[in-house]
Amino acid sequence: MEVLESFDFFSSLAKKSQEELLASSTYITVPKGTTLYSQGDICTDILFLTKGRVRVSRHHENGQSVLLYYFEQGEQCNVNFTSSYNSAPAVGTAIAETDLAGYDVPVDLVARLFVEDKAFQRYVFDQYVKRLDCMATQIEDIRFSSLDVRILNWLQSQPEKSIQITHEELGERVGSSREVVSRILKGFEKNNIVKLSRGCIKVY
Repeated sequence: MEVLESFDFFSSLAKKSQEELLASSTYITVPKGTTLYSQGDICTDILFLTKGRVRVSRHHENGQSVLLYYFEQGEQCNVNFTSSYNSAPAVGTAIAETDLAGYDVPVDLVARLFVEDKAFQRYVFDQYVKRLDCMATQIEDIRFSSLDVRILNWLQSQPEKSIQITHEELGERVGSSREVVSRILKGFEKNNIVKLSRGCIKVY
C-alpha cells in the first residue's frame, strides 16, 4: 500500500503539517469505472492518488464530451481542488480508468496547508502547470491536426493492441462526436488498419 509519505511534497512539509495530514487523511480504494464526482458537483474532500489513473472530462448539454486531462499516482486533481477550496461546482467529471487507491483529505486542512506551507503550495501550483500543459496540447492537436491523425495517434499510443473502448469514449478522448469517429474507424477498417468489434478496437 502506497502511503502519503510517498508524495514529493511530504518530506518538505513542516513536522506539524505532516502529523496533521497523516491524522486526518482516510485511505480509500475505488473500482475501475467509478465516477468520483460529476460536473456540477461541489466536492468536499480532496483525493491524493497513490495508485491508478483518472480521466477528467467536460460535458456539453448536447451529450458530447471532451477530455480535459488525466491524473495519476502522486498527483491530485485541479478540478477537485478548485471545487473543494472554493465550494464551487466542478467544471468536469472524473472517472476511474483503472482501479484506484489514495487518500481523501478534508478540504479545511488542505486549504490551511495551502496558505501556511510553501512546500505544499508549490506542489499544488506544479499540478496546475501540468494540467495547463496537457490542455494546451489538446487544444493544439484539435486546431492543427486532422481528426483521422489524432485518432490513429491515440490508438497507436495505447499499450495494448486490443483496446476496450466505445466509439463515444474515443470521441471524448480526441474531441469529436461518436458519429464522426465511427465513420473514420470504418475507413481504417477498410484499409486494414484496425478491426472493429463491439466495445473493442484491435490495431494491426
